[in-house]
Amino acid sequence: MWDPHYLKANPVHDLSLELEGRVTNDGHLFANQQWAFIKKKQSGLIGQCAENLPDSMPLLWKNRVIISEYPRGQAAEFPPIFTRNIVPFYEKDENSVPIISMGRSGTLVFKDRPSDDAFIAMIDSAQTIIRMTLQDLGPVCIPNTKMALPGLKWPKPYLNAMARALWTKGVDIEIVLSNPGSIPNGLGPLEACYGNGWTCNDVASEIIKRIKKQFPTAEDGDLRKKVEENLRVCFIRHDKSTTYPDGGNIGLHSKYFIIDDVASYTGSQNLYDCDLAEWGVLVDDVAATEKMISEYWTPMWENSYTGEDCDVQTVMDGLEIDRDGEEVSQFSYLNQAKLEDAARQSTRIGLSSNAAFYAKEGYGDDEEKDKLI
Repeated sequence: MWDPHYLKANPVHDLSLELEGRVTNDGHLFANQQWAFIKKKQSGLIGQCAENLPDSMPLLWKNRVIISEYPRGQAAEFPPIFTRNIVPFYEKDENSVPIISMGRSGTLVFKDRPSDDAFIAMIDSAQTIIRMTLQDLGPVCIPNTKMALPGLKWPKPYLNAMARALWTKGVDIEIVLSNPGSIPNGLGPLEACYGNGWTCNDVASEIIKRIKKQFPTAEDGDLRKKVEENLRVCFIRHDKSTTYPDGGNIGLHSKYFIIDDVASYTGSQNLYDCDLAEWGVLVDDVAATEKMISEYWTPMWENSYTGEDCDVQTVMDGLEIDRDGEEVSQFSYLNQAKLEDAARQSTRIGLSSNAAFYAKEGYGDDEEKDKLI
């Protein structure tokens, strides 16, 4: 299914982590929750009706789950639920490292997004440096504009945390992003498009804007100094080039970040506006983190960072640009048409149903914000 993205011409970069031991139990329990939701939807009256309708037929309800088993008539329609008693118990390995699993159920639940809160706590805990390799920080951008698709917002809670670390503690922030519009193996933009359309200057401006929002007395000269000395954002490169030999942009799809070179997150969760069910792990071990830095981060950074992707003046000039998408209600037919039209312009759909979280300016309680600072 994903061979053309990862194993053919102009492959997109990504990162996965093989785990064994007790943390795998958490992964199975997360999968149990996803399958329980699917089984509930498929087994009900609506699910049974939807199963007999063409995939292209629009439906009134929000969720549509169709399951096909193989071999048909022989395999069970749903996989067996994982239980711990089917796995033999074994003692903790002496070489094991502390791992915390982090997950979110997306729109399967109404409000709770625990891994989002964990990300903010990790960023707020930084004392020296934050390193990130991400596809994007900004939501899907309308082509040839500086505006996100209607209904989409920049992830302000994460940006607020980065801004606090940058401003109050002088934490260095280094970010490697996908080159906009990276399409592997000659696929169409509807099949694969890694890079939501923002420049590194846009990303840096959005971080600096959150300093101004949270610390209104911040002086222009001090903000410039932060961009010059502490904030480094670049596109992924091979040997300092952002393109493959045939001119295709180099894409990045990893979701990986390191805090103070002592702990790191690897998983499926993007930091941009995308309210999906996700799972990943925090590896809380200095030696393991140093190994990942040596084998993964350092070669990527040394090949990618040139200093040319961010210009201080352009970043500062961009502080007055509103890059959030237009406010719309998804319950209005007219606004739905507007959303769909904007999605077609961008050649792919990037809507999120949790824009309220990403749009939050910060914590409404000053005492709570002081705790995070």
